[in-house]
Amino acid sequence: MKYIEAPYTEKKEKPIYNPSVEFQGDSDIEIMRIVQEEELTRIDFAYRSSPKYIKGGWVQIDRETFIRPVNTGMRLTLVHAVNIPTAPKKHWFKMVGEYLYYTLYFPKLPDGVVAIDIIEREAARPHNFFNFYGVSLERIARGVIMVNN
Repeated sequence: MKYIEAPYTEKKEKPIYNPSVEFQGDSDIEIMRIVQEEELTRIDFAYRSSPKYIKGGWVQIDRETFIRPVNTGMRLTLVHAVNIPTAPKKHWFKMVGEYLYYTLYFPKLPDGVVAIDIIEREAARPHNFFNFYGVSLERIARGVIMVNN
C-alpha cells in the first residue's frame, strides 16, 4: 500500500510524538504524532489489523470525527482524511498484523490548549470507535511505537 503524505505548511510548531493518552477505545491504534500547523491540526495514526477478525478485518473513519479541548464543548470537525476511507467506504486488510498509516486534519486548536479528546463517535460503548480521551499536547507516553517499513 502506498502511503501518501500531505505537505506541511511553511510555518509549523514542534510535533508531539507518541502523546500520552488517559483512555482510548480501540487498542489496535496508536497516535504517532500531533502537529499544530499554521491553519490546521494534523494527527498521524498507525492502525494494526486485529487477529479478532478474518484477515484483520476492515477500517474506516466517520466523516463527523472531531477533536475538542478537554473539558469544553468545542467541536473541531474533521477537515480531511489521508490514506483512510471515510464511511461508508472501507479499507479491507489482506492479513492480520498489517499496518495502515493515516492522517486526519482538523481546524487549528486555540492557543493554550494542553489536552484534547479525539472522537470518532461518542457512544455508550466507546471502545467500538477510534476515541481517545485526555490526549496530552505536552507529555509523551512511555513505550515504543511500532513502525513497519
